[in-house]
Amino acid sequence: MLAAENGAIAGAKVGGMADVVRDLPLALAKHNVAVDVAMPSYGFLQDTISAKQICKLRVNFAGRVEQVSVFKAAHPSLDDCYCYLFSHPLFNAGGEIYSQGDASRPFATDASKFALFSLAVATALTDDSQAIEANETSSVIMPPPDVIHLHDWHCGFFAILRALEPNFEALLATPCVFSIHNLALQGIRPLTDEVSSLAAWFPQLTAQLDEQQLAAIVDPRYRHCVNPLRAAIVLSDRVHLVSPSYATEVLRPSMPEQGFFGGEGLELELQEKLEQGRVIGILNGCMYDTDIQDQQTYLSSARAQFSVSDWQALLLQAESALLRWQVGKEQVSSQHFVAQSRLQQWQNSAPLEALQSGLAEEARFLMTSVGRLTDQKVMILRYRFSSAAANESFHGKTVLQVLLERLALLKPNGQFILLGSGDKQIAREFSDLAAQYNNFVFLDGYDEQLSSSLYQLGSLFLMPSSFEPCGISQMLAMREGQLCLVNHVGGLKDTVQHMETGFVFAGNDIHEQGVALIAIFEAAIALHGSDKWRAMEQLALQQRFDWHSQAKQYVDKLYCL
Repeated sequence: MLAAENGAIAGAKVGGMADVVRDLPLALAKHNVAVDVAMPSYGFLQDTISAKQICKLRVNFAGRVEQVSVFKAAHPSLDDCYCYLFSHPLFNAGGEIYSQGDASRPFATDASKFALFSLAVATALTDDSQAIEANETSSVIMPPPDVIHLHDWHCGFFAILRALEPNFEALLATPCVFSIHNLALQGIRPLTDEVSSLAAWFPQLTAQLDEQQLAAIVDPRYRHCVNPLRAAIVLSDRVHLVSPSYATEVLRPSMPEQGFFGGEGLELELQEKLEQGRVIGILNGCMYDTDIQDQQTYLSSARAQFSVSDWQALLLQAESALLRWQVGKEQVSSQHFVAQSRLQQWQNSAPLEALQSGLAEEARFLMTSVGRLTDQKVMILRYRFSSAAANESFHGKTVLQVLLERLALLKPNGQFILLGSGDKQIAREFSDLAAQYNNFVFLDGYDEQLSSSLYQLGSLFLMPSSFEPCGISQMLAMREGQLCLVNHVGGLKDTVQHMETGFVFAGNDIHEQGVALIAIFEAAIALHGSDKWRAMEQLALQQRFDWHSQAKQYVDKLYCL
């Protein structure tokens, strides 16, 4: 596997792709498939996993001979499987996986990074003669695989080199499959006339491309640009989408004005691949530590008793996360200041008083949300009602504002904690709302321990994504018996059944989706604490999206070429 992220290594996770690259190899091992993972080191991962340098590689990149160090470490959880980390100054971004970049030059830094990474991996797989300062105990840099599995646009440059660069022609003998975790991110860069362009990285390759080869890798909308995600779709042997529903949605053109996000300009390529029988939708999985019987016991006991100590521990975790995020910072952001102030107020809030007086069921309604701050995840929450068509009280307010007001009205002791980071403008908007509404805390960051507690202690998990290739958060919430409120799209549609294992809203455009979200939220609130609610919690807890079953589909449908 080639990937930008890997949750098996501390510090190598940003999104759901990292969970897949961490968990899928564990499940595949039970089907006699051994997985090695190659990724950039980002300047620090080799130390995190105690990797040993096995060689340096010489590669011709951007008109210069560059040296890329190759590190190798045993997989943290698997025997006879390895992590290969590629190190070069271009990969380093101050301890971050991705670079924020410049809006006028989208993907410029990351595209150059992953183009060099792809070149280094292709070289490591085909040309041992380019290794210098090699470890004497290493007979080969990387053993030849039976299948090469690429993840997302970052590895699309490898697909280009494998198919079009004569020096790597030997790689064509190895089947190559491509997983799309998020079709909206495509890594588009100019073909020429830019330091971050195909011609700048690979001048000889670019010069020798014929018309047909060029047509396979350019963006269909911007013919002067290379699209690595499109190239991987066209040039790989099979294409994998991370849920069955998403695999059908991407065959239709996106209509953002109607709140629908599908093929994002690449629907024709995916349709053609489907006609060849080479598009496969396989739902991502989730890891389960306990069996259903153990979890049912947990649901009927610990989860039902939302104690004062549970609440105080949750608030303390949130405050501790704020402190950790402050390390190395000279100033406190306004988002962190608002969050800290609100958490302190909650220390003596009505829910705590209700808990102390024994009104646990009334006090324990906690809505939670964990995810990246992107339009994909929160566009519907940010939608502002501009007319009184739905409800006069909505006028001029965002969907999130209406939800918070309804929460305060219907559950006076209810609260909403949203954990996530990403878009700075979205963070600013949510922080402003947190300053206005005393039942809302927005935590601008990510913390694994805190997210786990939100899954465990929350009453209702909110995931109103405009599109969702698969989604892992709803699975993690359901694993803890927390009901989810989700949009009827992609992997959310495949995992949450309305009024059975959660709540699902739908609409033909973003306005209808916003109205429907509010209506379903109110219906959920009305059910909270009822026998129906508890039965739904039990059924949600029993759902199993286990990796072992999904891994079998990878073997049968994706790898057996």
